[in-house]
Amino acid sequence: MTKYEIMGAKGVEKYLVKLGKRNPRDAALIIETIKSCLGEHLFDRIQQCDKKKMKGERYLHRLHVQRGYTVFYRAVKTKEKTFVGVDLIVTFTKAHQMYPHLDL
Repeated sequence: MTKYEIMGAKGVEKYLVKLGKRNPRDAALIIETIKSCLGEHLFDRIQQCDKKKMKGERYLHRLHVQRGYTVFYRAVKTKEKTFVGVDLIVTFTKAHQMYPHLDL
């Protein structure tokens, strides 16, 4: 159980399952990083979590996972809870190609 509720899009879950078959260590690392950085330290600035708000996109942020993968997510606060919606996980290289064209 984490401090903040994390929800993943269908494509995110499929990506992690597919990656888990090819490279289980990377899939486990991504899951642990999401749980730690987004589930426990969403609003904290800690060295282990390379998070950044994306320019121009309301609520959109990115999280780098050891310079191998990038997680795009949104954090939404309500009176009762804060939710984190993971929109997309891509390789670090693909994320940098997408930055000028992001429309999640």
